[in-house]
Amino acid sequence: MSELVPISTEVEPVEQASTLRRLFFGSELRAGWRLLLFIALVVAIGIAVTWLTSRFIPPLSGTLSVADVIPNELRRFLVVLLASIVMARVERRTIGNYGLPARTMFGKNFWVGSLWGFTMVSSIIGMMAASHSYAFGAVTLSLAPAIKYGLLWGLAFLAVGFTEEFSFRGYIQFTLTKGLGFWPATAVTCALFAWVHHGNPGETRVGLFNIVLIAAFICLALRRTGSLWFPIGWHLAFDWGESFFYSVPDSGTHVVGHLFEATIQGNKWLSGGTVGPEASVFNVLVTIVGIILFAWLYPQAKYPSPDPAEGAIRREALTPIH
Repeated sequence: MSELVPISTEVEPVEQASTLRRLFFGSELRAGWRLLLFIALVVAIGIAVTWLTSRFIPPLSGTLSVADVIPNELRRFLVVLLASIVMARVERRTIGNYGLPARTMFGKNFWVGSLWGFTMVSSIIGMMAASHSYAFGAVTLSLAPAIKYGLLWGLAFLAVGFTEEFSFRGYIQFTLTKGLGFWPATAVTCALFAWVHHGNPGETRVGLFNIVLIAAFICLALRRTGSLWFPIGWHLAFDWGESFFYSVPDSGTHVVGHLFEATIQGNKWLSGGTVGPEASVFNVLVTIVGIILFAWLYPQAKYPSPDPAEGAIRREALTPIH
């Protein structure tokens, strides 16, 4: 009678490999790891781009001029865009998945967003004027300089809109949405947006609360329109109206080449004080009304859109062949 020889099965290494796969992968590389990779890319690319352009693009000075804002904002946008392009290749997605579909570039949503932005800032300024917290003052520019600065600040705030919206509501919002869901991701990006702005000159608690509200409104617009084109248009028009046209401080800073010798005065809860309308309770009121009205006018969620690359980095790719 032959002796039975036990067959050895190495279960433990397979179980360890399975545990590691679960740590790093679900249907694709987990959102947290992708976000860390993206941040590392932003830091590395940012260092490289800053080194390459430091001779030509000085850092922002305390006084905001067109010559300062446009190159600095374009440099920042380039860094985030390059990092997003790398991640899009890794994930087999497109920049459109992250909120900037080329086919709708500067389309209807962009211009509607611009109308909303200018209307909202005008409403805030109107309430401030009615409460004697704002006065236009004299016109500071003749016709030709007014046209020149109006166009240049339009380009500058377009660059700001691209940079801020794509930095906070582009890849980061998309990836957090995949990992947490849209509204928990929105809570994170709104808090991050406020934290980045907390160092604005003279910033107040009301101002920071307004920043969170505005970020929530912008995220709602992203959710209901499906892209960042509405938010970019809104950001451009709101900042342009506030800084150039109504000539008040934007986050505590006046721009060079504003249209009026405007003054804000009186109760800082109404005027926003040295911070500007950003810290006014009228901003709180207008933004809340804007959120309610927008949710009513745009009832259908369109973001994130169906993703053909969902699960492109598959767990099966690392599963041993038996």
